Amino acid sequence: MMAARTGLRRLDARRVDAILGAAAEEGRFTLLEHEVYGVLEAAGCRVPRAVLVPVGGSPEAAACEIGTARVMLKVAAPGIAHKTEVGGVAESANDPAALRAGIDTMLATVPRPAGVEVRGVLVVERVAVDDVGPGSESLVALRHTREFGPVITMGVGGVDTELLAAVSRPGQAVVSASAALQDAPALLETFRSTLAWRRLSGSTRVGRRLVDDAEILPVLGAFRALGERYADDGPGAWTIVELEVNPFAASGGRLVALDGLLTFRPKGRPAAPRPSESLGAVLRPRSIGIVGVSVHGRNVGRIILDNIRAAGFDPDRIVVVRPGCAEIDGIACVDSVRDLPERMDLVVVALSADQVPGIVEELVEHDRAVGVIVIPGGMAEKTGGEVLEARLADAIRTARARGLPLVVNGGNCLGIVSRPGRYDTLFIPRSKLPVPEYRGGGVAIVSQSGAFMITRLSHLPWLSPRYAISTGNQVDLTIGDFVAHLAGDPAVTTIAVYVEGFREGDGLRVARAVREAVQGGRDVLFYKAGRTAEGRRATAGHTASIAGDYDVCESIVADAGAIVARTFDEFQGLLKISALLGARRWRGRRLAAMSNAGYEAVGIADSLRGDGWSLELAELAPTTRAALGEALARGHAGTLVDVHNPIDLTPMADDGVHEDVLRAFLEDPGVDLVVCSTIPLTAATATLPDEIGGEGSLPARLARLLPATDKPIVASIDSGPLFDPLARAIEAQGVPVFRAADAALRTAGRYLESRLRR
Repeated sequence: MMAARTGLRRLDARRVDAILGAAAEEGRFTLLEHEVYGVLEAAGCRVPRAVLVPVGGSPEAAACEIGTARVMLKVAAPGIAHKTEVGGVAESANDPAALRAGIDTMLATVPRPAGVEVRGVLVVERVAVDDVGPGSESLVALRHTREFGPVITMGVGGVDTELLAAVSRPGQAVVSASAALQDAPALLETFRSTLAWRRLSGSTRVGRRLVDDAEILPVLGAFRALGERYADDGPGAWTIVELEVNPFAASGGRLVALDGLLTFRPKGRPAAPRPSESLGAVLRPRSIGIVGVSVHGRNVGRIILDNIRAAGFDPDRIVVVRPGCAEIDGIACVDSVRDLPERMDLVVVALSADQVPGIVEELVEHDRAVGVIVIPGGMAEKTGGEVLEARLADAIRTARARGLPLVVNGGNCLGIVSRPGRYDTLFIPRSKLPVPEYRGGGVAIVSQSGAFMITRLSHLPWLSPRYAISTGNQVDLTIGDFVAHLAGDPAVTTIAVYVEGFREGDGLRVARAVREAVQGGRDVLFYKAGRTAEGRRATAGHTASIAGDYDVCESIVADAGAIVARTFDEFQGLLKISALLGARRWRGRRLAAMSNAGYEAVGIADSLRGDGWSLELAELAPTTRAALGEALARGHAGTLVDVHNPIDLTPMADDGVHEDVLRAFLEDPGVDLVVCSTIPLTAATATLPDEIGGEGSLPARLARLLPATDKPIVASIDSGPLFDPLARAIEAQGVPVFRAADAALRTAGRYLESRLRR
């Protein structure tokens, strides 16, 4: 019978500190298994009885203390992690003679790698488990990640873990969550998506309950408490690098840790905090300096100067650093950074990479900048450029040590567009990236890749974001700094984030900012590059940042409330919906859809559900069905098709029929979301470029319908480039357009789920 070692209780940190400290004094940072049991027990987990019999020691005391008929023998050696593979695990009868024979055999046969000291053999109570079927054992692990700090992974344990992870859908075999962001009940809710929880709870077809949630909860709480205290920013002296129990087994209705591994390290010294208050000056500067403007040619610096002026920044508050010039295009010049007339809120450096460190060193020496945007690449992302970035980092550390407000964005970035700040430092000519008039929209884009950011803007030419921020290599300011700042801006309604790699701890900072933004009623869209080994290598080559564990990142950011896009197209579609329809009311899943093509009506019905989202066809009110019948009759289709949802208008339907059907859908109280899909090839509709400006066209009819409703409408135009002007005209009225009906439903469904959770 297993001893009931512990119930739910607070972490005994003094005991854990003593165990870790004693191991560290011996110069080792991997615990022996009985020490792992001690840590788990101190945290509130149930563990088997265990006694270490040292080399040359007597097993009599172990036999007496454990007291069960059968025991497990496990070799105790700091350098042997996988004991089973080397013959370091065996079962034995629990009497002194059998124990002595088993211990002697194990010590004689287990290989001893060079430098590995075998301390003895651990005699462990053999726990009687309640079930040995597939999925009956569970894995719970804690590891300290570079990006997110302490992360807890839960799921199927034992020999089934890797097999089920390979064949299961994401989130079924194992799940991960942030120990810093989720409490024990939230961790349990996350765990419920796994096959392990279904097995333990008896939720399978022929299963029986092995443990109650009340038994699982303290285990997850124990791992969370350890993660909180023994993190880099926790109060303990040590950081737990990895703590894995595989498996926890059900015994007598309780979870018992059978095997455990724990590695740790001394806590690192935290870096000096960045003066985040300086971001206000960076995004809304009162003065701007530019280094690297050509006198005659149209180089990067000259384009930036032109774009800043075109964005409306006061030319009297711009200063160009250009030796030997009094002015360029009416903008005052000075000979050097030290000659800048004041501490500039923002200095843009558009020189070659080898000149950047010297400029920033001079800015620090003479205290001439709050914010710096470093445009050029060729530093840490290029072999040999590490020295340049190291000099830049040293200059930043010097500024921190002196208490200066200086912060640096970049390098290898396109810069920033700030509508409130009335500036644009992108070095893209306006002729190639026209900037639409700003009408007060609340979209903010934060992208590690400037190219990704401007291509989204090129694809969405009507979008005029409040902020468009390219961070590049994040040598100082990070994705998390900007997202946290934007989360506190009440004028920002959508934050769209593209990231390739996080700086240390910044993934957690981003997740916290996402949670704050979503709780404040904002949309956060997120794309993480580097989900494969090949993608991580490409990411490292591009930005010199390490792409972290994609699954962990996706889980934590999604738990915080972000909508995680899996493709570029999906990201762009979500951004389109959030920007155009974010202010509308997303009440529920009841969909009404229309098309003038039968295949689309069928395709819409086939696309109601997907991974993580679900729509349902609305049950139309009798008055709606009557209105639809009248509309079909006016379109000469009443004898061809019946009133259904989705409704097939047939190619005979003109734009007036489209308007009548849309109005009927929008007026039906049982409809939450409308999809308007049309094939523009029919002669009945005004869809060609020279037709769409008329009062009878679909764009004009949508303009009349939209002010009278707060329901979201999504459109699909499934035809070629001849009808791109039609799609742009519809989006100009505030209706997002997709080029296939299934894409429209998939994207709207994913966005809807986020809004309903919020």
